[in-house]
Amino acid sequence: MGHLISCFQFRLKSICALLILLSVAASAQEQIIINMAAIDGVPINPANIFSYTMQSTTSVSVQVKGSIRYRTSNMNLSYTYTYQLEPGMNKIIPDQIQPIWQVSHSGLRELFFTYNMLPEGTYEYCVTVTPNSVRPEMPAMTYNECLYHRADGFFLINLIDPEDKAKLDEFNPMLSWVANYSFSNELNYRLRVAEIKEGQNPVSAVMRNQPMFDQKDLMQNSIIYPIYAKPLKANQPYAWTVDAYFRGILLGGSETWQFIIPEDTPVVHYPVTRSYIDIKREGESVALYIPGELKIKFLLERYRKDILTLQISDEGGKPVKIKPDKLNITYGDNRFVVNLKESANLRHKKKYTLTLNSQHGEQYKLSFIYLNPEFIH
Repeated sequence: MGHLISCFQFRLKSICALLILLSVAASAQEQIIINMAAIDGVPINPANIFSYTMQSTTSVSVQVKGSIRYRTSNMNLSYTYTYQLEPGMNKIIPDQIQPIWQVSHSGLRELFFTYNMLPEGTYEYCVTVTPNSVRPEMPAMTYNECLYHRADGFFLINLIDPEDKAKLDEFNPMLSWVANYSFSNELNYRLRVAEIKEGQNPVSAVMRNQPMFDQKDLMQNSIIYPIYAKPLKANQPYAWTVDAYFRGILLGGSETWQFIIPEDTPVVHYPVTRSYIDIKREGESVALYIPGELKIKFLLERYRKDILTLQISDEGGKPVKIKPDKLNITYGDNRFVVNLKESANLRHKKKYTLTLNSQHGEQYKLSFIYLNPEFIH
């Protein structure tokens, strides 16, 4: 009986030792190290997303999965591909793999693959490698490596006017900015204006305070502070900033600037001209205030018909596009209305010159100061 127990114990120890040896051998077979140092701290794009290496102790077929996930949103993209690792260092050559991609948003897909960038925010980029096991009873070990990156869009949107810490002389200022993206014509913007309270800096004011004005989905790069917004007060500092969006995805924001309207700034009432202007008599000697619509009277006396070509230029002589730019007139009194607000991109309180050229060689000019009708009292 004692011999049987001893024999059983010996066999049990032998089996355990064999299993340990098999386990050690299996682990020795597949040891993979993923190195993502080359792209650590570098903005990820289609050109460098595979710029990592995999070091293997054996020749083994693996399944590779990469994923980018944002911390504060549900945006993500991922890929998978099969790869044959060889002993030693393996550098991924993008042309030699066929990744299958999955992207959470169509806008994110276009942003990444067409414009080679990722939205603003902190994301995690992980690469997971799983050997393709030939023995189902022994599941393969999974190897994983991750890095974190902050994609910033600051200074790709630059505020222009009013300049930082400006002292303004009007209560409905023009706010303008520029976006330094190659696809800026596909962006829309969010503009925020907020009071700066005592002890606050401009950034904290915009982040913490209820905005005086918060306008989303702006397609243009400027806006006059509207009369329907909460009125600006004299001697109160204000902060303003602009964010850019692509297909609803935040790309980044500008710096936060501030301005103030001194206490002695009066509310201006402009002497607007709303009647028809006889351009032959008015000439360009006096600049008229034109609120949105320019009403022109033209008396054709020498010809039965004529065509007037319209041209508008700013104070520096730079032409401004206007539609329509031609008018058909007939003998006698002709009157027409040019909707400057809809047909020309003019700036509030800026001086312009309208030039009318007749088909018969006559030329007439009219100087005026354009007023946006939404922002005058």
